[in-house]
Amino acid sequence: MGMHHPRRIVAGAIVFALVTATLGASTASAGRDRTPPKAPTNLRVTATSPYSVSLAWNASTDSSGIASYTICCAYTNAATVSGSTTSFTFTAGIEANRSFSFVVTAKDKAGNASKPSNMVTVTTPRDTTPPTKPTVAVTDVGSTYVSLAWSSVEDGPNVWFTVYMDGSPVLFGTRDTSGSVSSLEPETTHVFTVVAQDFAHNVSPLSDPVTVTTDVRDTGDANAPTTPGNLRTNGMQFGDGETWLFWDQSVDDQTPQSLLVYRIFANGIFDHSVVGRGSTILYGNPSSQNTFTVIAVDDAGNESPAATIVVDNF
Repeated sequence: MGMHHPRRIVAGAIVFALVTATLGASTASAGRDRTPPKAPTNLRVTATSPYSVSLAWNASTDSSGIASYTICCAYTNAATVSGSTTSFTFTAGIEANRSFSFVVTAKDKAGNASKPSNMVTVTTPRDTTPPTKPTVAVTDVGSTYVSLAWSSVEDGPNVWFTVYMDGSPVLFGTRDTSGSVSSLEPETTHVFTVVAQDFAHNVSPLSDPVTVTTDVRDTGDANAPTTPGNLRTNGMQFGDGETWLFWDQSVDDQTPQSLLVYRIFANGIFDHSVVGRGSTILYGNPSSQNTFTVIAVDDAGNESPAATIVVDNF
């Protein structure tokens, strides 16, 4: 009776296991769906507007079923829809009086992608419709500021507003629909109007005027805002004296943070003011050391303690 060799038995078992695993993997791989679906056909444009393109196509076919379609592209914008959908209205990135080309690809439930459909090219019509006349409402009034909200209806995704005070623009070309005008004198009357402009430069009628009188200065408010915090340059200082200042915004018990005024000084001399933000750019003496100061001021005129930084502009 021959002697058994344990090492040979173990080695044989390992080889058998590897072969079995390999054959099993090959069998599984052989069963995987690697066949892409048929390309969608007859891609066509069914409607256009200045800011949309409607498309339709004949469905793709695949043995495992269609999971999704991808429509490409308006600039870099693409869209994906379910495999049961054969139409789509494209709006992302669409602009008036522009040409766009589209193709559609299908993906089956196994993840295989088809070849693209036929390509269609379309030019959107011009936008000749201006935004509607804006409506304007007063949302808040203080002794040195007026807060407003405004709106307009536009057939496209983009509309810009210009806010006028007493006939002069104070907010120009903004997409915001609310804002504040500050640094006003107490007990003064101002007239505000708004116009809207769309992507095609169509301009709305001027809004109805809104007349606002600022409040009497609140002499009962004796509390100053907190000191602007962590005044810094973030390394943005240059030999010509240009300096970028940053700070943590102050808070006040009466004036909203968005309406606090920050007075900026360079070497003890007033330079300019900013409202409701924690950064600015100013110039000191070139190729020298400069001292910059920021003071917060509330609606009652109370001034915070000064925040100061010494900057080497070399």
